[in-house]
Amino acid sequence: MRYLLGAFFLLLSCTRRDLITIKGSDTVLPLSQAFAEAFLSSGSNLLISVTGGGSGVGVAALLNEDTDVAMTSRPLKLAERLKFQQRGKALIEDTIAWDVLAICVHKSNPIRRLTRAQLAEIYTGRVRNWKELGGPDLPILPYSRESSSGTFEFFREHVLRGQDFAAHVRFIPATGMMVQSIAQTPGAIGYLGVAYANPSVKVLAIAQDGDTTFYLPARSRSELAHYPLARPLYYYYDSRESQRLEPLLRFIHSPRGREIVQQIGYVP
Repeated sequence: MRYLLGAFFLLLSCTRRDLITIKGSDTVLPLSQAFAEAFLSSGSNLLISVTGGGSGVGVAALLNEDTDVAMTSRPLKLAERLKFQQRGKALIEDTIAWDVLAICVHKSNPIRRLTRAQLAEIYTGRVRNWKELGGPDLPILPYSRESSSGTFEFFREHVLRGQDFAAHVRFIPATGMMVQSIAQTPGAIGYLGVAYANPSVKVLAIAQDGDTTFYLPARSRSELAHYPLARPLYYYYDSRESQRLEPLLRFIHSPRGREIVQQIGYVP
């Protein structure tokens, strides 16, 4: 399919232009779109296609050679690494930025902060009403990303620490839908990459267990050490594609690329 698209663009432009496809994490999606737009405007002769769907979707596409780059908000799982090895693929893992999870509630909710343990109690179903946390007498409606999402994996590992989600948790397929659902539901709570947080929802301050200081999502490298829900964002690609991808990757890691990371809301 890539070669068919390349031929189509060749006919349109009358010059040889290559297409790089990037697919995966919805968290990384706005960052990759900004990278692509800025890179193309710099005069590159490459074409770039960026689509979301979740980290697992991107990894599967890379395994099946349906994308050049898998963007993920989690490291590859052992089973995934073994599948790539079995197919003779040597992958390169490239950390392109740092993200922090924003914990968001409806704007009318007076709750301003939670601990990691309180978040776990909400999502495992041990706490079901906001009044148990000092808020209004209102049922808690927790939203989560779906299991194909790297954000889901990170939250389950670092917040729930392996525990199961409660049966009443609602799973949302896309981050944009998550923001909209929280904004429309007074009892809602959800988690998302900080770049997606906007004034339609309230972002809570979070503390690690045993810490008496609560932190809003980190915006700089110095703040990452304090905020308990920080994670790297990755590009994965076949090492045999390194030379073809090198101009884009060099741009991403340039001062201009780091500036874009900050503009989108992530940490270089």
